[in-house]
Amino acid sequence: MIEESKPEKSKTNPWAIIIFCAAVLFLLLLRYWDDHKYDDYRKTFKGETIGFATRYKHFPKSTYIKYYFYKDGKILSSMKVTGNNNLILKKYYKVKYDLKNPRANYIILNEELKPDSITLVKAGFTKSKYYIYDAGVSCKYIEKSKWK
Repeated sequence: MIEESKPEKSKTNPWAIIIFCAAVLFLLLLRYWDDHKYDDYRKTFKGETIGFATRYKHFPKSTYIKYYFYKDGKILSSMKVTGNNNLILKKYYKVKYDLKNPRANYIILNEELKPDSITLVKAGFTKSKYYIYDAGVSCKYIEKSKWK
């Protein structure tokens, strides 16, 4: 008699599936923890001051807003933002920074500040004068000032 061989069923090892699922879950948790680690670090920032949003800097896959504030000298900084909203430029916002390392900071763009001149001076800003030549109308230099 000739015995017919039955095709063997493909057996998958249940341990391999469990190990694969555990590895995927571990990688997802690691990514989640890494994404929220900096947010937890930012919550420890105790220093507050006023920052001035100046311009956008575009890179191929992201946009950063450039801003500066004063803490032991002028500190230029940038933060990744979504979109390109020119309405938030040339305005003052609250900046939170780490007291030990002021270079670790972020700007809060939710609410625009309307600081008075005393508040700006306390935050380190200075008022500078500049002149514009009015050629054609009065042929005089017009004095103007702006906060830096």
